Amino acid sequence: MPTKSPARDVIQPVFADKDALDALEAALSRVPANTVFCLSGPDTEPLELPESLYRALRDAAHILRQGVAVVISPLQRRLSTTEAGDLLGVSRQYLTRLIDKGEIPCDRTGRHRRLKLTDILDYKRRRDEARGAFLDDLTAESAEAGYYD
Repeated sequence: MPTKSPARDVIQPVFADKDALDALEAALSRVPANTVFCLSGPDTEPLELPESLYRALRDAAHILRQGVAVVISPLQRRLSTTEAGDLLGVSRQYLTRLIDKGEIPCDRTGRHRRLKLTDILDYKRRRDEARGAFLDDLTAESAEAGYYD
């Protein structure tokens, strides 16, 4: 039996049936301009959706159709160091060192550190950009040295 990841207990990925997603995406691609979007269930009245929510649902369906999980979570959610480390793919100890160096802000609740999901996502974006820039530089240096000839 697989072990549970604390972050996965907090933020559950959603997967969907490919055939249902194909039908949904086909229907969404035929929506004319100036359409009022509604959501309804078998026992509910239709609820009008703002266009921004419609676009979010459409984008989520497109991502799910590609076989990738989607997570919906409030950005102000507070995570433990273990949960944040799991989301970043680093150990709790490494994350604690990043916090101590001031690379990721945190709040303390007693002896426990709590991190905002927005701060974790911001750090991940900065880390990914730095990695990308490093790889671009490395590729350029390799090309200049003639390794791609």
